[in-house]
Order: sequence, then structure tokens, then C-alpha cells
Amino acid sequence: MEIYNAFYYFFYLNMKNLLKLQLNFKKYQYMKNIYYLAYISFLFSLNLSLHDYDNPSATHILDAEVFEDLLIVVGMIGGIEFYDISNPQSLNHLTSFNLSSGGGGGGGGAKPNCVSIVEGYAYITTKNGVAIIDISNPSNPQSLGYISGTSNFILEDLDSYGDILAVSAHEDGVLIYDISNPSNPSYISTIETENAWSVEIDDYYLYVADGTSLSIYYETQENSIAYNLMSTIELSNAIKDLSVDSSGEYLYVAIGSDGVAVIDLMVNATPQVIDVYNTSAMANKIEVFDGNKVAVSDWDDVEILSLDTNESSLELVGYKNTTRRTMGIAVKDNYIYSAEWASVQSFEFGEIEGPDIDLSTYELNYPYIENGTSSSLSVDVTNNGNSNLVISSNYTTNSEFIVENPLAELAPGESQIVDIVYFANENNASGSYRIFSNDIDESEVICETNGNINGANIGQEAPDFNLDIVANGTGNFQLSDYLGSIVVIAFFAPN
Repeated sequence: MEIYNAFYYFFYLNMKNLLKLQLNFKKYQYMKNIYYLAYISFLFSLNLSLHDYDNPSATHILDAEVFEDLLIVVGMIGGIEFYDISNPQSLNHLTSFNLSSGGGGGGGGAKPNCVSIVEGYAYITTKNGVAIIDISNPSNPQSLGYISGTSNFILEDLDSYGDILAVSAHEDGVLIYDISNPSNPSYISTIETENAWSVEIDDYYLYVADGTSLSIYYETQENSIAYNLMSTIELSNAIKDLSVDSSGEYLYVAIGSDGVAVIDLMVNATPQVIDVYNTSAMANKIEVFDGNKVAVSDWDDVEILSLDTNESSLELVGYKNTTRRTMGIAVKDNYIYSAEWASVQSFEFGEIEGPDIDLSTYELNYPYIENGTSSSLSVDVTNNGNSNLVISSNYTTNSEFIVENPLAELAPGESQIVDIVYFANENNASGSYRIFSNDIDESEVICETNGNINGANIGQEAPDFNLDIVANGTGNFQLSDYLGSIVVIAFFAPN
């Protein structure tokens, strides 16, 4: 599913039991990850420490990339952000850059999407083609226009290696360019695909995410550069992103709601999937670092996975619930940059000497209930640090939300489920559950609480409707035809 300017509404049709089953299963999966991580933390105390946060002008952020001491963050609305990360803990904002055709703004703007950086240049997929930006002075980037012939495609991910640039163009394939003259790329060829979403180049190999299929090509140079298909692997879900490790032995694949798969590229010369780790939400962008670790932008959190090559298994060794819809990810050494829908955060992965608080959720949205009745939800609080988490205060800001069992001091690796009951008194009850502790980088954490909000609430019956099917099929969509099913409707804003 393409995710751009989207508001998501989930309608549950006469299926309370099925919904509870779905939510309980997801909660079980997430809690399994958390408690496993708590066990790992108790032994090694590996996690993500927050260092810096920025709220740039760009929003609808979808991608980020690091090149040496430069971090570029791409937002579909509001522009492209440049940061100096020579001090990797600090997000030193250099400039917000708009493409000459309107930057990331709405109403016919370029709508930047994904970025790939080479020495002195950045290539960015947009609604108007592949933009070329001179970044030799990152404080004052200069637009050099667009790669010729790319304006008529729907463009997605791209990657560069040496003198080759590869651009995913969905049903129009993967476009290959010679960038030996980086300011004026020349077209080489197109690899045909059904739905190219992501591409990765490594030495003589090119990896293409084509729907649920991973196609592996190798480069030949007879009269000119060409790529021949070597093998194809079917995955369980649509592929969102690809990242190969520095040795070229393992390829990591983000497969959305199914998590992250790792492929051994050296097994008897036949690539094989050796493990799949089911992340807590939806693996979107990934980046390999430190040899065998991969940082994952997983929608509601950042997760760090580690490959045990002896056991051929991926393990969760770090996470941080960012609360801000993490879309893109970038790394520099052991520093992780979380590119979120409207913000950027920098984390450091490594051993934490003091306490470290993590919440299973930062937003409690209660189902609609009648005034005078109550409903209970919970938030799981975990200490993933290496010393006791001392709670100085924890309370709700709205008297309609009552903490049943206030948070107590937590030893390293210990968790507590905090139950918060909503006593409905009127519509649009909102507030927060606030925790103050001795966590060094997050002394205050806030979990929003919302009850009986005007609009769509979980558990309410959706009105029936009928719409024309304009893509991926023909005919009409009648909501009532899907009674008993979960229906996800994404509303996209026009270009």
C-alpha cells in the first residue's frame, strides 16, 4: 500500500470478537518482544538513548540518508532538511531547502520522496522526476534541475553505487543511469518489473523489490553495462526496503506488517531466506550498521535487530517507541536518526548505565461508551536500563481518567502494567498520563488519553457506502459486502 498524505480510519463491522482477537494477538506479539528485550536488557542493557530532537518545517517526512557528516531528511510537504552531524549526538540544522518548482509544498509542488547521496550531489525522487541537487556546500544547496526523461513516472526509492544510479518506477520498472558526470546523468537501460518499490546496488549486484518478489541481478559489461536476472525469491508480503551488509553476504528486507527478513546470499550460490523477525508494527525503512545489526523504522517505534550468524536468527536487541510515526531511518556508526512524519530524533545504540524508561504506547484511545459508564486500558512501562528506575510522580491531567495502580520503582528489566480507567462524563475527554523519573534523557514521558472523541471511535458502527473502484480492480466497492472483516480505508489528498 502506498502511504503518502493519508488519514487512516479503521471500521470494524459487527465483529467485536474478531477485533478483540486481532488486538490481543498484536498485544501478545508486542509484549513478547518487549519482555524478550527486557530479558536482553537485564543481561546487556542495550537500548536507544535519546540525544536530540528537531521539529523542522518539513512534514510528511518519508526518507533520510547520511553521507559522512551530513544528514538529509526528505519531506513531501515543507521541503528538504539538511543537518550537520559531525557531532553525531546533535542535530545541527543547516537549512531547509525547497526545489525550484515549489519544493515540498502542496498545489503542484515537487513532493520530494526518497534520497540517495553521492559525493557532492543528492538525487531525490519527486512528482516531477529525479531532482539533482548540488550539495558541495550543504548550507547552501543548489538545484540543478531534473534527470531528463523522468517526469512521466511515479517514482519511489533509489540507490547509487560508483557510477550507477538505479531508480524504482513502480510498473515502469527500474531506471538505470550512468552518473560518472553526476550533474548530467545519462540513461542506460530499464529493468522491467510489475511494481518496483525499492532497489539496492552492491558491487556487481542489483536487488529489486518487485511487489512480493525479490529479483537479484548481476552486472555484465560487454559493450555496455547491463544487468541479467540471476534469481528470484518470493516473500510473504510486499517489500518496502532493502539493505545489504558491508560484507555483501546478507541482504535485509523490510516486508511491512510481516517484519524484516534476512537472506543469506552465499548459501551454495543460491540466496535463501534464513529468518524473518515479526516487528511490532510495520517495517518500512531499514539500514544495516555495525556489521550484523539493522535499524528499522517500524511506524510507531525504532527497532534494532541483530543477526546471530551461528543460529541464523534475528533477535531484538533495542527499541524506542517514538510516538511520532517513524517513516525513515538513517545511521552513522552506532547513532540512529529517526525521520518521523513531522520531526527528527537522534538516538545512540549501546549500553545504558542508568535507568531507561520505555512505554508500550504513548496514546490511549478509549472506545465510545455511554456517560456514566467506564472503560479500562493499560500501558506497559519497562525499565530497559542498568539501574533502578525511580518514579518521583505519575498522574493523569484529566479527572475522568483514573490510574488504578500507580507506577512503582522498577528494577533493571522489570515491567509494570499500569491500568487507567476512563469514567465517561462528557464528550471529547482528553488529557494525558504523565510520568516523572530519574531517566537521564527522558525525565518526563507523556501518554495521551482520549475518550468519546467526536468523530470515528473504535467500536462504533460505520455507515454503509458505495464507491467506484479506480485502481487494482474494476466495479464498485460496497462496504456492507465485507461484514465480519476488517476494512482499512486510506484517504489520499490530491496532488
